[in-house]
Amino acid sequence: MMYQFTVSFILGIVFEFIFGMGPGSALLVALVSLFIFLILFFQNEDSTESQSRTFGTGAFQSPTLAFLIIGLAFSIGILRMSFGYFYPDQNLYKQVGQKISFEATIIDEPDVRDSGARYTVKPNNSKSLILLIAERFPEYKYGDQIKISGKLDLPKNFASDNGAEFDYISYLAKDKIHFLIYRPQIEKLEGNNGDKIIANLYSLKNIFIQKISNVVPEPNSSLTAGMIFGVKQSLGEDLLNDFKKVGLIHIVVLSGYNITIIAIGIFYLTSFLGRRKLGFIVSAVFILLFAIMVGLGATVIRACIMSLISILAVYLGRPTDALRFLFIAGLLMLLWNPLLLFYDPSFQLSFMATLGLILFSPFIISFISKNKIGKYIPEKFGLREIVASTLAVQFFVLPLLIKMSGFISLVSFLVNPLVLPLVPWAMAFGALTGAFGIFSQMLSWPFGVISYFISEIMISITEFSANLPLATFQTGSISLWFIFVWYLGYGVLYWKLTSPHLAHAKLPLS
Repeated sequence: MMYQFTVSFILGIVFEFIFGMGPGSALLVALVSLFIFLILFFQNEDSTESQSRTFGTGAFQSPTLAFLIIGLAFSIGILRMSFGYFYPDQNLYKQVGQKISFEATIIDEPDVRDSGARYTVKPNNSKSLILLIAERFPEYKYGDQIKISGKLDLPKNFASDNGAEFDYISYLAKDKIHFLIYRPQIEKLEGNNGDKIIANLYSLKNIFIQKISNVVPEPNSSLTAGMIFGVKQSLGEDLLNDFKKVGLIHIVVLSGYNITIIAIGIFYLTSFLGRRKLGFIVSAVFILLFAIMVGLGATVIRACIMSLISILAVYLGRPTDALRFLFIAGLLMLLWNPLLLFYDPSFQLSFMATLGLILFSPFIISFISKNKIGKYIPEKFGLREIVASTLAVQFFVLPLLIKMSGFISLVSFLVNPLVLPLVPWAMAFGALTGAFGIFSQMLSWPFGVISYFISEIMISITEFSANLPLATFQTGSISLWFIFVWYLGYGVLYWKLTSPHLAHAKLPLS
């Protein structure tokens, strides 16, 4: 019943998103569902025995009660979406286009880029958040209390790389950001006004990044920092585009997609020693440490939850249990913020990556093992499982990646299995470089050298593959209906592949 409830809840969110009929439609659907339930119930109530059967142990198996639960879930989805949008502060809205001055606190880690920096601030007397697009220097930190002067603007939608309009307004609104100020004048008033634990975590992360860059030259140090912490400010536009072309951009951006793939790699690299429990523990610890080091932001927490479910799915080897955990996690996240479904690429990619891993990796590993291709993909070091998991994830998120990028990477299914097994090692030696660098730069050099060579191999493979003829195929924007039909096709494929005894199916290494 969990699956039906969650799917119905999501359909309710989508219904309200498309038609915007408000809470009244939720009440109407609930009343109609209850009315039909009562009619069906009393029609089937022929005796006390049938009544006991309906409300007894098998109540949730009753088609009549299932109809009511599905209708109520649909209503709850409509209702949650109706109140899901946080409207901007009207006092600030009246000042759009004017130069204003106010005091605020930086409530998130600054997004530092080559050409500037972005700060999310909360004015002292407002619930709406404002995004500052500022100069690169001077630098400000999370928790700083600042005085801001500048022209207040509204965000505007813009054309993305694939030619489609990117709904930047809603993308920011999901995080309660409704206003922008370009090139503001900023004066620091005082620091350390934020959460002390989060501030210390950010500081520790920045120390790690600095110690890595002291030993590993650019762009390798930025690539290493990107894999560990999701930062990418010094990779350069050309190298970033190359990572996009070969379908590897996920290893240097913060999403559940890259964390899932990396954690799975760590699990299999550890498990090949015959210690699957150790592999699960090491992978889970990695995910938790990652979340702490990056700062426990909402995006990080969502991504890490999905990654933990992925690891648990492989460890348990039971798709039905893993699916249940995944749907529960998705349901709770959408109850918290239904706008994630439409405007959060991290949530979309991490959910679909986990779903693809659970549903299709068993079939891919079985195909590799039973065919000649298995001769070229050894089981040693868990490489066969890493390749299967990577292909399953990429296969399933492909429609979303095309929607977001506007092209298909024709080399990604070859490059990812080559590069991804290197990622856990690059991250491990990069982390050791930063950790030992805190005590002594000389101690960090051996780890830094290894980290450099691993990252250099990754960069060389990426640049070579990105410059191959026909490395990418431009598709332009694809519609949501096309994506829906695509995933419907995946559903049909899964239905044909799976046996009636799905509950007894096993994931790799189970």
